[in-house]
Amino acid sequence: MKETANMHQYLIDTNILIYHLAEEDAVELFFQTVNPLEDVLLYSFITRIELLGFPDLTDSQTQKINLLLTQFEKVDMNKEIENITIQLRSKKKIKIPDAIIAASAFYTNSTLVTRNVDNFKNIDGLEICNPFVSPEFDKAIKDPPNDTC
Repeated sequence: MKETANMHQYLIDTNILIYHLAEEDAVELFFQTVNPLEDVLLYSFITRIELLGFPDLTDSQTQKINLLLTQFEKVDMNKEIENITIQLRSKKKIKIPDAIIAASAFYTNSTLVTRNVDNFKNIDGLEICNPFVSPEFDKAIKDPPNDTC
């Protein structure tokens, strides 16, 4: 893949894909702003487990989720992600799936796209994008949060 100055990598959290499947406006707007020629969209293997692990999914829902995931690049578990996950868990109180998501973002040098900002707020150096935070609102307040896209 040819890298350009404007290229950006986004690791998409499970909740964002759930909102995307539900056609939530804020998430749809985020995906419309992504440049498919320059930006890379990733998801962690744990996201697939979370999405397909819902009880009582219909065959149609399973097919829709699998089709959606083909539009993104999957980040599989490896020794580096495993070690970063261990470091995060040993320093912060964080659930294992969230630690894996954060570790995957660090490993791939990606911005984490999530609505669950509070789950990741105490992780130093993690770049977060919350599509539900309006940039217009940020301009109107004195000290905007650092989680806008």
